[in-house]
Amino acid sequence: MLKSVHILSSIFLFAIATACQKDKEMAEPTVAPPVQEANISFTYTYPAAEAENKGQTFLAKEPAGKLTTQKLTLVFEKESRAAGAGTDEHLEFVLPSSKQTPGFVGSYTIATQPDPGQGDVLATYERPFYGTGAYLNRYSGNTDAMDGSLTITEYNAERQLISGSYSFLLKNIKDPFKFLGVGSQSDSRPACEVKCYGTFKEIPLL
Repeated sequence: MLKSVHILSSIFLFAIATACQKDKEMAEPTVAPPVQEANISFTYTYPAAEAENKGQTFLAKEPAGKLTTQKLTLVFEKESRAAGAGTDEHLEFVLPSSKQTPGFVGSYTIATQPDPGQGDVLATYERPFYGTGAYLNRYSGNTDAMDGSLTITEYNAERQLISGSYSFLLKNIKDPFKFLGVGSQSDSRPACEVKCYGTFKEIPLL
């Protein structure tokens, strides 16, 4: 009798252990939220020594991406100087679907003057003027000479997350920290060379 009870107890315990194991196997795995981080660095060099060379490095505020049937867009911005005053730095990459590799992973050349169509991705750098009476400082391969590339190192199709790096050089542009007044007859801002580089990790494509 005692032997029978022992056998039944063993079977019962085994059944419980098996059920617990199945519960563990059936449990949904925990998915960590995306890193969603973009690091941006700029160096500003003034060839004629009319201004002091400088640089800055920062993390983009809420870096984002968007994927449509026509293009992939990545936008990285610096937090505004003052609440409600807009962005301080704006960086954007647009990769047309016709230039994309299967799965996105790869290196893409940045479009540049004099023939932007030869490049793969259009990069745009903006520094807005806070107030009125001056033009936005905007530089892109459609209007300026840019040398660089955008590299996509990882694309998670299921979670729609993208990671990679970028680097480009803008030569002989006007100082991004000085703004041309509306109606100005001449532009006396010093020439500047801007280098931008950085990385981005698990940016959601909305």
